[in-house]
Amino acid sequence: MSTAKAESPNTIASASVRKPIVGHIISNTHWDREWRYPFQAYRMDLVDMMDRLLDILETNTDYRAFFLDSQTVILEDYLEIRPENEERVKRQVAADRLQIGPWYTLPDEWGCPGESLVRNLLMGHRVGKKYGPITKVGYTPFSNGQISQLPQLYRGFGLDSCFFYRGIHKEVAKSEFLWEGADGSRIFGFRFADYARYNYYYLTYRPGLLGRFTTDRDYIWNPEEVPYRVASEQTQDRQYGWIDQKLRVWEGNVSRSAEDARRFTAPDATTSHLLYMMGHDHSFAATEETDLIKSLQDGEEAGGDKIIHSSLTDYMEAFRREARDLEVVKGEMRHTLKVGLWTTLMATILSCRLYLKQRNARLCAALTLEAEPLAAVAWITGSSYPTKFLEVAWKKVLVNHAHDAIGGCSVDKVHVEMMARWSEVETIIEEITRRSMRDLAARIDGSWIDTKDLQLTVFYTTPYTRSGVVDVVLDLPGAEQTETFSIETKDGSPVPVQELSREPYSATIEGGYELTMPFPVQRVRARILVENLPAMGYESFAVRRGKAFTQIGSIVTGERTLENEHLAVEINTDGTIRLTDKASGRVMDHLCYFEDTAEFGDPWNRVVPANEVAVTSLGGSATVSVEYNGPVEGALRIGISLTVPAAKADGDTRSAETVVLPISLVVSLKARARALQVRVEINNKAKDHRLRFMMPSGVSKATHSFAEGQFDVLKRPITLPDSEGWKEKPYPTHPMWNFVDVSDGRDGFGVINDGLIEYEIVDDDSRTVAVTLLRAFGKFIYSRPTPGSQCQGEHYYKFAIYPHTGWWHDSTILEETRNHVVAIPALESAPTRGHLPSRREFLSLSPGAVFSGIKQSEDGNSVVARFWNPLDAKLDARLSLGWTVTKAEALSLEEIPSETLRVTEAVITLSVDPKKIVTVGLGNGN
Repeated sequence: MSTAKAESPNTIASASVRKPIVGHIISNTHWDREWRYPFQAYRMDLVDMMDRLLDILETNTDYRAFFLDSQTVILEDYLEIRPENEERVKRQVAADRLQIGPWYTLPDEWGCPGESLVRNLLMGHRVGKKYGPITKVGYTPFSNGQISQLPQLYRGFGLDSCFFYRGIHKEVAKSEFLWEGADGSRIFGFRFADYARYNYYYLTYRPGLLGRFTTDRDYIWNPEEVPYRVASEQTQDRQYGWIDQKLRVWEGNVSRSAEDARRFTAPDATTSHLLYMMGHDHSFAATEETDLIKSLQDGEEAGGDKIIHSSLTDYMEAFRREARDLEVVKGEMRHTLKVGLWTTLMATILSCRLYLKQRNARLCAALTLEAEPLAAVAWITGSSYPTKFLEVAWKKVLVNHAHDAIGGCSVDKVHVEMMARWSEVETIIEEITRRSMRDLAARIDGSWIDTKDLQLTVFYTTPYTRSGVVDVVLDLPGAEQTETFSIETKDGSPVPVQELSREPYSATIEGGYELTMPFPVQRVRARILVENLPAMGYESFAVRRGKAFTQIGSIVTGERTLENEHLAVEINTDGTIRLTDKASGRVMDHLCYFEDTAEFGDPWNRVVPANEVAVTSLGGSATVSVEYNGPVEGALRIGISLTVPAAKADGDTRSAETVVLPISLVVSLKARARALQVRVEINNKAKDHRLRFMMPSGVSKATHSFAEGQFDVLKRPITLPDSEGWKEKPYPTHPMWNFVDVSDGRDGFGVINDGLIEYEIVDDDSRTVAVTLLRAFGKFIYSRPTPGSQCQGEHYYKFAIYPHTGWWHDSTILEETRNHVVAIPALESAPTRGHLPSRREFLSLSPGAVFSGIKQSEDGNSVVARFWNPLDAKLDARLSLGWTVTKAEALSLEEIPSETLRVTEAVITLSVDPKKIVTVGLGNGN
């Protein structure tokens, strides 16, 4: 039998200074709902695990407790198959033997918007409370690093701790510390020591119950255990299992393994209480655990060491009694591994299967910033709230947010099933949006519109006014091909219209009591320019049939140029963009080129061969043509053919064989816009490569980037630290959500997107903003093939490029981000005969505050609105209400009231501390 090596870099305490410890053994598991195998395969294992666990808890009174990995979705997964065991589960939760929550699923924090993390915790509590008390322990070792606002999120749910290991190392802090979040909230931080979240599993459980040590990683065939597998082509990649797997206490290993656990854990501890985690990925509870613990207790040192079967809550209680003078660590936890073992950050999952991240970002925005606001406003005006449909949608979203799912680091079938779930979410969002707009439009008084004309109601779903371009698809029932129309406000003011296309179309009407009936229309695609849409409200317009609109003006000014009041655009011969900010005169050149490099890594690690030379589109050739033009918007289409190596060759090089990547860019400029829109279309025919979108900002004196994150805008240095001797080098790439900005205080340059969450500010003279478009690779764990991770085929991306003066907070980048991310839906109807005015605002928020979401409260009695202060300074926020509010309260994130808020003439005024998240409950008086 092989023996464990002394791998720890820690200095072993000598016997003369050895202090007694209390080892808290925690029985637990880490349950990836889907990862190396799809959900239903793992669920069968889950049912086996839970069946055995309940039997153990009911029959083994020495078994203190089992921590169910902080996620409550697996209770639903289990009880859907074993509904007869619900009362058994409730009894163990009530007895504090089965510890559940607080999360619904285990997210990768960087891959989700901040609002979804709040909803994840809310759903975890909602589901968990059906079975008993929530275990109020913050446990997030599953995320690849920790966001800066997690302390505030946890505090908002009554949690004062966070257990993790990725994103921190022992030179940052001892095993226990105080973690201060972006807003100043503090919680206890617990850094798992060497061997991470499974220290006791590897150091004691395996040697003590299985007879294997940490170095025994390869299986040696043992017929006594009866290994088996299905011998068919379809399931050849399914793992072996054991038919006769037995546990017993290996007495000869117990003393040594206990000492190993102490030796690797004690040096960094700040109290006498050591945390020993017994579980591993998909590990089962075993009644033999208590036999092992008894053996360990029998061998306790005369010096006073004590071993107990404990729980995370027991450990926390003991820790609090001894904790003194803890070091304070601030900010996001994205430290790479400098020294130590098994606690790497592995940050490149940010760029795994970016099509998943894009789909997620779009649907999360549609859900929280479009569908839910419309549902809330419809509820305020008399509709029922679609509680259960939204719960279904959120549960599917949150399941997709599990770290191995949204991380893109699972087998192909998992990600196929994710896309199917998102398709269901999309349908729910579309239907809630449609029905809410229908209900609202039905309540509007459209009597000012002639019955031969049409009513067009345009909605804006965030609490800010908005002017801008709206894409509409209008039907003109029974119209001839040549029929004209115009669009007007109630006071008769014309709305600028740019018609893009029209075609005869056979529309249908259906639903209710009548059969589906067709009727002919002229279907017109157009863009209209609206002014000052009401904040979280609507405005109705008249579509005057037979009255022609006037189309005067042109955004396209030449074969290769666009121009409006603020920006001038010229396309260079290689397809890059020369952009001029007309107000400042600043010129940014060679924007939007492409960089391609090798990728020989896997989901967690980027691997680049030595002497790699990037392929770029700079200096090449490009085609340019006019895509469309008019007074509202103009666009040019750019065509590029980028020749790159086809794949990885044998060895450590890219192949000599090449393929052409067809790339198309549609560069569009809207009237009055301060940001340039760029849509990118790529047909990826290459493998084993990373493709990035490169934008030289020209802000050469910038030293930091500023990127939106989860309830924060994060300042990060551009120049990397000296990392000689580090086990894991610092990453030049970082996560973002929606935008990244680079500025020197005078000139600024922002890049906005939806779903591409990895960026780098290249440390060059141009401070080039690099956004990863795809990272294609073929390797997976244990060399299993995952062809889907090569991301072959068509990909679509959408950017906004926003030059400005001053720092990011001096600019309107938050407004530009909303304009880029939030759609403006519209509803066409015959004139309605309701009671609401043609224009109404329901909720308005002062511009400096960032809106996060609006929903019905968990108790169903009020509207809950959430926003946050992105600044390092206090913010005076005004919340203007457009309906009768019976009561206004400040709420915790868990929606527990903390104080009554004063409403003066339908306005709530709040002084918001730096980086604070504000949640307000508004009693629905309607």
